[in-house]
Parts: sequence; structure tokens; C-alpha cells
Amino acid sequence: MGAVAARFGGRLKFWCVHQGRILRMRDRRTAIACACAAMLSILPAWAAAQAAAADSNSASGSSTVQKPMSRVTGIGGVFLKAKDPATLRAWYKTHLGIDVQVWGGAKFRWVDSAGKSTPGSTAWFIGDGKSFAPSASAFMVNYRVADLPGLLAALRAEGCEVLEKTEESEYGKFGWVMDPEGNKVELWQPPEGK
Repeated sequence: MGAVAARFGGRLKFWCVHQGRILRMRDRRTAIACACAAMLSILPAWAAAQAAAADSNSASGSSTVQKPMSRVTGIGGVFLKAKDPATLRAWYKTHLGIDVQVWGGAKFRWVDSAGKSTPGSTAWFIGDGKSFAPSASAFMVNYRVADLPGLLAALRAEGCEVLEKTEESEYGKFGWVMDPEGNKVELWQPPEGK
């Protein structure tokens, strides 16, 4: 599944490829939603590949070599802003089969290449987007990290726009950075063992 945009006769048109069929999208928001769904569909395989790479690195006996600081280790969540969150959630539930819960989103559990459950999950949520400020973007991605304080310090040292606010709760530690295009990026260090 993926989304494509092209300009024909001065008008921007959007298509989505789903199960081998090319579908015309009504608007940019639907095309973005299709692209997000495509991204979510590949996360389990990506997580399995990351775990396999980590296992092969630790098995190769490279523990004597200083490794660079681990940065992003996975995608913790994808958050979409909607003008009418309830209607958009219903659309995803009806047409894409996403099991939208009362809290407004869904949790996709990670599996390995054999389909066996592995630690971790990716949250998917549709809301009003107020938590995306100061970004005006229609989405925010939450990236899973191993060392939030270390990563935030490194990002500041590299000249990135790191937001001062951080949060810590039973769900873990959270921090935010703005990317060069003004998108707010959420960084999440899960609790130990999660």
C-alpha cells in the first residue's frame, strides 16, 4: 500500500495502491491517511529486522568497540489531526478495519518475521492536534528511543530546536524536537522492560 500525488492540467491528483489496485483519493488528507496506513503495515517487519540486526551485532563479539549512542529504536506512535476526529476514526474503522478504541486510537503489537509477538507496540491516534503545537502539521510521529536525556542533549549540541518541556509518567519519558520543516517530533523512552 502506498500513496502517489501527481499534477495534471494544473490540478493535483492523489492515488493509493492497495492490494494491487490503484484507487483515486478524494483529497490530500485521504492520501496522507493511506500513506500512514502503508507505513503502519510495514512496521512489524521493520521492527523484526531491527531486532535481528541488534542480535547479530551482539553475537558478533563487538562489545569491545565503542558504539555510537543509540538514537531512534522504533516508531512508538503515529498521531493524526482531524477537523472531525470522531468521523475520521469511524472511517478508518469501517474502511480499513482499524480497531479504534474508546480512547480514540489503536495499538498495533509488534511481531517478528514468524508472526510471534515481540516486546513493543505502535500507537495510532486521531485527535484535534492541539498537542502538536507549535507545529501546524496534520500529523506527529512518536519515535521510541533508548536514552531520552542523552539524545536530547546530543540534539541540543547539534543545534536542533529541542523544546524545553519534558514529561515523565508511568508510560515513560517524553521529549520533543522540531524538525527543519517545522514538524513537532515526539521522542519516547518507554519504562524499563517495556
